[in-house]
Amino acid sequence: MLTEDDVIDAVRDFLVREGWAITARATVRQRGTDLVAERNGDILEIEAKGAGSSRVGSARYGEEFNSGQVFDHVAKAILKALRVLHQGGARAAIALPDNAHHRSQINQVAQPLADLSLAVYWVDESKAVRVENEPE
Repeated sequence: MLTEDDVIDAVRDFLVREGWAITARATVRQRGTDLVAERNGDILEIEAKGAGSSRVGSARYGEEFNSGQVFDHVAKAILKALRVLHQGGARAAIALPDNAHHRSQINQVAQPLADLSLAVYWVDESKAVRVENEPE
């Protein structure tokens, strides 16, 4: 099961290979944008979510989130990305585990996300990353 930190690290490594410089990275225990990257004057802000709880002592520690929890997490990630777009000055993206629950939520809004050029970074269990609506 991918934690939020796993997703962040996989996307960070992917972005570095693609020529982006990481200017900020927040862990699951920190506030703020999960990843901020810069390339050729472009800034990319990414909000990430994991597949389950990584917080020791939480009621669902080590368990995958259910469909209702995934809905809430995806909705929050999209809202944060929309705020970035509204403020201007940066591109926005979300990063999610590549699993059925997360895909189901994104598939329902895939076209509006594409229309907004809001990238979705999908991270699979091997930590390979695939991008939809990739920033140029």
